[in-house]
Amino acid sequence: MVRTDVLIVGAGPAGSMCAYLLKKAGVDCLLIDHATFPRDKICGGGLTYKTWYLLDQLMPGFRYDYNPVTRIRLSVDGKAQCTFDIEHPIRIVQRKLFDHALLQQYLALGGTFQQGALGQIEEQPDGSIAVTLKSGQRITCQYIVGADGSNSQVRRYLKPDTDRGILAMEQYMEKQDDCIEVLLSQSYDAGGYFYRFPNQSFDVVGFGDYTTTPEKFRRIMQENNIPEGKARGAYIYSSLDYPLHPHILLIGDAGGFANRITYEGIYNAFCTAQHAATAIITHRPFCDTNAPVFRRIRREETLCKLFYSPFSFTILRWMCHHPHLIKTIFDRKMRG
Repeated sequence: MVRTDVLIVGAGPAGSMCAYLLKKAGVDCLLIDHATFPRDKICGGGLTYKTWYLLDQLMPGFRYDYNPVTRIRLSVDGKAQCTFDIEHPIRIVQRKLFDHALLQQYLALGGTFQQGALGQIEEQPDGSIAVTLKSGQRITCQYIVGADGSNSQVRRYLKPDTDRGILAMEQYMEKQDDCIEVLLSQSYDAGGYFYRFPNQSFDVVGFGDYTTTPEKFRRIMQENNIPEGKARGAYIYSSLDYPLHPHILLIGDAGGFANRITYEGIYNAFCTAQHAATAIITHRPFCDTNAPVFRRIRREETLCKLFYSPFSFTILRWMCHHPHLIKTIFDRKMRG
């Protein structure tokens, strides 16, 4: 039997950041993950300005490899296109290396990490929580932080009938240029788009919408003249339909905190990790410390319907002829 104040399930950006902040505050915590690090991860890997600025504040002195990109090419319905330079670079990271580096920052503080898969969660009469790993090991804790991604086992404890969300698929290809490429089309289901993110030595190309299948992904790649490669897929959970629990907190993709318009998740992974750590350290409800993110997500759900409407596509096609307008809006949004 292992005893700890906080058990964090999942060592991605949300889990490692939460563990780092708790350990730094002197809170006893244990971080577990079923994977062996470094491990690969489906993600374009773009850190926007507000993301890497927040990272710098939460983890001062953290160093990681990235490709700074300041140029974006936007295409709308294949009828309009524009290229513009942004104020602050988007840092393109390779998630396999980036996530591993975040975990190492936690370990450098003396944090405890072990490989293990979650099995069973049992709430005890005294208010503690008993966890059984699939290995049979037993852990008791006061808090569980679910940071185990869109297919979260912790969330399934709170809501057993949870859905899987939107399927995103991507592949690697030979590096083209240092320009982020985004293609929006009304032929995609609402919320879907094609993207190409230039890493330091290769490009990540991907697509996702609510009806994505491997066959549809290959067709979209062919339409964009992308050579066939090894495709990988992962679901992005995008709902807040689970019940909130005072001692079982969901952060990052496990809590459905991906941006509703772009599906970018690392910024809110860091935000919710910080808010969960604050809730535990100060003994405040997570619904209070994380209130700004809950409000933002609900606001994005409304904006998403507008953004992917035929009217908005008409406006976007017009704006492609005035790239300075798109640049101004984009820069303002990236500053938060």
